[in-house]
Amino acid sequence: MAEDSRDEPLTSLRAGTTDAQAVQTYYDDWADSYDAELDSWHYRAPEDAADLLLPHLAAGQRVLDVGCGTGLLGRALCARAKVSVDGLDISTASLQQAQRRGLYHQLTQHDLQNLPLPVPDNAYDVAASIGVLTYIADAGALLRDLCRAVRSGGMIAFTQRTDLWQERRFDDMIARIEGAGLWQRHHISTPKPYLPRNAEFADDIRVIHTLCRVV
Repeated sequence: MAEDSRDEPLTSLRAGTTDAQAVQTYYDDWADSYDAELDSWHYRAPEDAADLLLPHLAAGQRVLDVGCGTGLLGRALCARAKVSVDGLDISTASLQQAQRRGLYHQLTQHDLQNLPLPVPDNAYDVAASIGVLTYIADAGALLRDLCRAVRSGGMIAFTQRTDLWQERRFDDMIARIEGAGLWQRHHISTPKPYLPRNAEFADDIRVIHTLCRVV
C-alpha cells in the first residue's frame, strides 16, 4: 500500500498496509491455513521466482529468503537446487510453519522495515523477496540493504504488484539504485498472474518479477 498506510489495520490483501504490527498479527492468524488457501488461489509467484533464479543457482550457495513466510519459496528453491536457505519474517507463526519443512538453515523473526537487516555484509549469493514489498513503505531502502548482504555478482530477485509498481514508481527506484552503482538490471518480466482465483485480485492486478545483479 502507499506510504501513508502506516498505522492502519490489515483487513484486505488488496488494500494492504505498511504497519508492521498489523502485518504481523494478520499473518500470525493466517499461518495455519496459509498454504492451502494460497494453493486454492493458484498462487505461483514462489515457483516462478525459483524458475527465474535457477540459472543463477549452484550447489552449496547461500540464499536469503526475505519475508519467507511459511517457506513456499524455500520449498521451490530446494526442489531445484542444493542450496542453503536462511529466512527472515515478521510473523512468528509463519516461521514455525517454515521450520516444520526442515529446509531452512536458519530462521529469524524480524521486521523487514527495521534496517539494516540482521545479516552480515556479503554473506549471500542470492536474496529474494517474493510477495513481500506490498508491506514495505520504503522498498528502495530494503533493496539497497540487500545489495549490502549479497556478494558482488550475486543476484537479487523481488516481486511487486502491477498497481503498486506504478503507484510507487518502481522503474524509477530500480534506476536510482542502478545509478548509485549497487546493481544492474538483469530481467524485468511481463506482468504475470498473481492470485487468479482470488476475487479481490482476479486479472486486474498481476505481478512483475525482477532480477538484478549486485555490482
